[in-house]
Amino acid sequence: MKKRNVFLLLFAALALVAGLFPVHVLQIEEPRKERVVFVRSLESGDRFSLMYRHSVELCQVWDYFRIDGGYRLILDETVFGSSNTGLPSVLGVGERFTRGEKASRISNMQRIIPAIEIWVKRSYDNTLEFDNRKIRLPDLAGDTLLRLRIRKITLFELASTKMHSFFNRTLRR
Repeated sequence: MKKRNVFLLLFAALALVAGLFPVHVLQIEEPRKERVVFVRSLESGDRFSLMYRHSVELCQVWDYFRIDGGYRLILDETVFGSSNTGLPSVLGVGERFTRGEKASRISNMQRIIPAIEIWVKRSYDNTLEFDNRKIRLPDLAGDTLLRLRIRKITLFELASTKMHSFFNRTLRR
């Protein structure tokens, strides 16, 4: 009986220590309701893209991001089908503009982005693509403002947030 109690105590202590281990995550929040709607763990070097339909030009805009060694969100490249009203037109230091047959591209951007706030709407086709998995952003919280940012949290908080956002999505359906 004593061995079993010692084992359970050691297991509980190990679970507690593991739960306090810090991880970096991409977190998507719905600021108006102060709730997290999506969370995904990150590693340095991870890449993802964000697509939206421009509200005036109605063309698709793709932003390509990477996570650097300091777990910062870096905008590397933007691809867009038109270069008129409200679309990128100014280059930063070291950036390159290329115009193709179907799209224009600004590459080598290296812009540090603290957070992304984006209005999502079904008609804008807002999509987050991570490892060939496409996530339609309006499916997370409807037509609303979303904030994407990187956070450092514990494994306990990650598990809790994932369960909470899962149940929220399940209840919405």
